[in-house]
Amino acid sequence: MTGQLARVALPGTDIAHWTYPLPVRTPGAANVYTLHDLVPLRLPYTTADHKRHYLALCQRIAREADHILTVSEHSRADIIRILGVEEDRVTNLYQSTDIARLIESVSPEQIAQEVEGLLGVGMREYYLFFGALEPKKNLARLLEAHLMSGSRHPLVIVGAPGWGSERDVALLKQLAELDTEKRIKWLGYLPRQTLATAIAGARAVMFPSLYEGFGLPVLEAMSLGTPVITSATSSLPEVAGEAAVMIDPYDVRSIARAIKALDDDDSAVAELGQRGLVQAERFSAGAYRQRPGEFYARLTGTASPLPHDARAAQPVPITKAQSA
Repeated sequence: MTGQLARVALPGTDIAHWTYPLPVRTPGAANVYTLHDLVPLRLPYTTADHKRHYLALCQRIAREADHILTVSEHSRADIIRILGVEEDRVTNLYQSTDIARLIESVSPEQIAQEVEGLLGVGMREYYLFFGALEPKKNLARLLEAHLMSGSRHPLVIVGAPGWGSERDVALLKQLAELDTEKRIKWLGYLPRQTLATAIAGARAVMFPSLYEGFGLPVLEAMSLGTPVITSATSSLPEVAGEAAVMIDPYDVRSIARAIKALDDDDSAVAELGQRGLVQAERFSAGAYRQRPGEFYARLTGTASPLPHDARAAQPVPITKAQSA
């Protein structure tokens, strides 16, 4: 690899937005790069990337980008601190989800029937983890915590094996042989609409990740009115706000206590579900669709100044924010 980004000619291009960290640049255009996070650098053992190559690529992008976009204030702070990018060249646009629309026409009764058919349990009678099985998802501690909690509700795992998941897969298979009470259920991959149903019916979504640039499963659960137990690390408190039970992902007892706290407290489950719906509105699809257009307009100097009241009304402003 050379010391500069490769030049790719795209005549007539005003903005070249590279939504993945690629080693390319378009001359004559404003070059924008999306860096979702710096997980390979913050937790090197959790990803398969060649760390030196990844760092070198990010450093080149940091030097040559006209602007860098990211998905949380936490990731923005990482990019500024680790890559040495000026604050005014990094903007957080956050993320969004439309998962709720997949079942918006499905009645609660139908969801309950589908949950019963899929899992053999009723609504709010199981905890759910979903996502790729990979080291940063912290599955082994979650499994240990669930068994430690003595919960009467099973833990359902939805996800296909990913890189570095051999230990987790072996553990799940071992538990399947030993767990005569079926307290752990591993379903593998589910189609997205079926997954939405499973999320909507869960007592809580478990997401004790070690590190996330955003943490989309947290938002997906909240947008479906399902409580969340998640980590008080990286971007996750930023996404969850006051609408989740926060845990230390490295402390099995902390995770177990959170499960136990919700196990028999239906009122807490209901309250967290309502808080989650409110919090999810901060990241609505409508607000998200506006933000890239507003950013492009500001980048090219074609944006109209927003009235003061309109700026204050933006749920997640894209203007420069203070780093944490």
